[in-house]
This record gives sequence, C-alpha cells and structure tokens, in this order.
Amino acid sequence: MARIIVAGGGIGGLAAALSVGRRGYEVVVLERRRAFEELGAGIQLGPNAFWALDRLGVGADVRDKAVFIDELRLMDGTSGACVTRMPLTDSYRARFRNPYAVVHRGDLYEPLLRACRAISRIKLVAGASVTGYSQDTAGVTVALADGTSVTGDALIGADGIRSMVRTQLVGDGEPRVSAIPSTAP
Repeated sequence: MARIIVAGGGIGGLAAALSVGRRGYEVVVLERRRAFEELGAGIQLGPNAFWALDRLGVGADVRDKAVFIDELRLMDGTSGACVTRMPLTDSYRARFRNPYAVVHRGDLYEPLLRACRAISRIKLVAGASVTGYSQDTAGVTVALADGTSVTGDALIGADGIRSMVRTQLVGDGEPRVSAIPSTAP
C-alpha cells in the first residue's frame, strides 16, 4: 500500500488526505501548529465546492451550517452604487445543481477533520513543521523542524501561503500582495 504524506493540516490538506485515504492509501498529515484547528472567518462556497464536499462525504454536514446566498452584488467602491446583480436562487441552484453559500471556516474544517479521524489509515500529526523534502526512486523523505523525518511514496504540498513544499519545488519567492496602488502624492 502506498503511503502519501500531506504537508499541511488545513482545509486543503484534510480534503486531500480524505480523498486519498478513502481510496485505500495510508496517509500521514503533517501540521505545523500544535493542534488541528481552523483559524479565520468566513469563506464563500460555490456550487462546485459542494460537489467536491459531497464526493468527500461531508457535504451534508457543511450544508447544515452554511448560509445560502440569494444574490451577489458588485458595488462601485467610490459611490456605493450597485453596478450589477446576480441572482442565486432557484434557477441558479437548478442550473448548477448546488447552492452558493458562505460558511465559517471552522464549520467547513470540522466535518473534514471528523471524517479524517474516522479513517484509521489517516494519521494526523500536529507540531510537525515541514522544512523541506528530498526524493529519489524509492520515494520521498520529508524533513521536519525537530530534526526528524517522515518517508512515503508521494508528497502533497498543502502547507499554505508560505509553503515550504512550493518554495522548494517552484522557488517563486514570497507571496505577492495584490493591492490598488495609492493615488495620493
């Protein structure tokens, strides 16, 4: 049985672990924080997100906590006037076969975490900060900040915006902040 390592125990890491674990693979999720918990506020979920959550077996749990949105509005930032509206009610839900909703990140995270904990092939390791990896024909070795390492057959990098996996693999530098430049002199 292949052993898959997931760097990062956030929403993306748990979703990846759940998907791989449900296919019969052994999974090790390495989370740098001392506990598996989601930080942050709300998140928007389009119909495709609910399709994916249903495939993972947690869609109903997320729907139970979600707030379904009836309309999106694009507003002019200067005047506050409504530029356009997009209804998200019955015809939208029928067309895309799922709703558009907002949910607290914790209400998305908790069903994923419970589902991962229910699968014995998924091992959740907190306090395991990934510092890099090496690979060869035998597989991948993930180095941790405490000097230990974890070996497996493949590595999934889901370790966030300052990803050590992405940095090593792509080397694209620090994340760029997108902002509107100031027009003040």
